[in-house]
Amino acid sequence: MKIASWNINGIRARKDALRAWIVSRQPEMLVLQEVKATEDEIPEEISALQGYRKFWNSSTVRKGYSGIGMLVRDHGTQGDMAWEIPGFDLENRTGVLHTSRFSLIGTYIPRGESDEHYRVKLQYLESLRIYALSLLQAGRQVIIAGDMNVAHRDIDVHRSQNKPGAIGLRSEERAAIDAQISSGLRDIMRELNPSANNLFTWWPYWKYARERNLGWRIDCFYISGEIAASVSGAHIDLEEKSSDHAPVILELDNQ
Repeated sequence: MKIASWNINGIRARKDALRAWIVSRQPEMLVLQEVKATEDEIPEEISALQGYRKFWNSSTVRKGYSGIGMLVRDHGTQGDMAWEIPGFDLENRTGVLHTSRFSLIGTYIPRGESDEHYRVKLQYLESLRIYALSLLQAGRQVIIAGDMNVAHRDIDVHRSQNKPGAIGLRSEERAAIDAQISSGLRDIMRELNPSANNLFTWWPYWKYARERNLGWRIDCFYISGEIAASVSGAHIDLEEKSSDHAPVILELDNQ
């Protein structure tokens, strides 16, 4: 089973690239962030894409802003599925698909540029932790997939970007990721690549920043123990460059 997560940075602007990528990579499940469209505005290239069921928490709070989507391949999962927008969601940043095997939480964490939005970011991170923990305590297996907007460790950001006090690098944000992991989830990409210091998923718009790999690792999978035991691989799709984020892909053994 191939589960992918991608901050598409505007589904209308990336509709052709997204469709081509889905057709090429054939993920069983795809989590999209920054859809930046209402459900009625989802391009037909995606909404009518055959072979996939679509679930949206689209950009209804603010036009052209945020928004989450999931595409699930027909017959890609067994049993019933239930789509949930949890109560702690804000700004159309969260969607959860409950399957017979696990609960997949798609998330787009606030950036937190202003003081007020930074407080919102920390509260959202804590609410996400509590929600994931409640699923774990209920006996569910959990996958969090999305744009976390936090580089968890210094190794997760290029040294040219590692500026003390910068949003995405602050101690409170990193502590929130620590708390998520302490609640029972594992950063599988980092576990599989413990010393890689060039494992980046997002690059600023500086000239040649992407070409020189001056980036951040902020697009992640956090997974529970039974899911971790079935992981056969995880990687960043560096060939796909239509968005400022690269897709990240998690591969699980079929069960």
